[in-house]
Amino acid sequence: MAFRPPQRRRIHEDVFEQLRDAILDGRFRAGHKLPPERELADQFQINRTSVREAIKRLEALGLVTVRQGDGATVQPLIDASLDLLAPMVFHAGRVDARVLMEMTEVINPLLFEMAQLAIERCRPSQLAALRHLRDLIADQRRDREDRFASGRDLIVLLSDMTGNRVWQMLARRLRTLLASEPLREARRRIRRDPGRVVPIIDACLAAFEANRRDDAIDAVRSILTLVGDTALTERVAAAR
Repeated sequence: MAFRPPQRRRIHEDVFEQLRDAILDGRFRAGHKLPPERELADQFQINRTSVREAIKRLEALGLVTVRQGDGATVQPLIDASLDLLAPMVFHAGRVDARVLMEMTEVINPLLFEMAQLAIERCRPSQLAALRHLRDLIADQRRDREDRFASGRDLIVLLSDMTGNRVWQMLARRLRTLLASEPLREARRRIRRDPGRVVPIIDACLAAFEANRRDDAIDAVRSILTLVGDTALTERVAAAR
């Protein structure tokens, strides 16, 4: 197992990321133990204190369990924290298409249920905020990631329209997840245009204004289908 000497000022953060990626890549499998601290310190060319701090980070994410005198044992990924999801999608310079599609399978149905409730409870006064975010997403003069940020704000706005505090909490957590650096990098690799959902947003707004709520809900379903289409896997494979 070859590791490189850490490059960052906070050495334990670099060590943590290298060990995390080694676990995610299957170089350390569930049920197996990490090398002893002394051995890791020698491989990384650092002191044991930094190694110990890195292992504490792994333990906090549920990637390992640590027992005094028995070292750190790798745990199954399904038992780890959801905070690990973003680096599961993108780590070690690669996009994991399988994890990305699994995430889409879970998030899209949730977002659809939330958006459907938002449309049912939407007040005309809230349409102005929707149009404003639509214009920000469509504005190609803006940085692409800033336009994606407006899309994330749209998810939060929809949650606020439901008036349901649980949806509001979940939407804000999702916004944080989607804004994380690993998912930013995944978007850079895939090179998707956030503006491609704008025509469907327009159709949704037009249907809502005409009091055709079923058509508005169908438009939301189309947006989510577009976001999670199977072509994404092909793009990810090409990005590798």
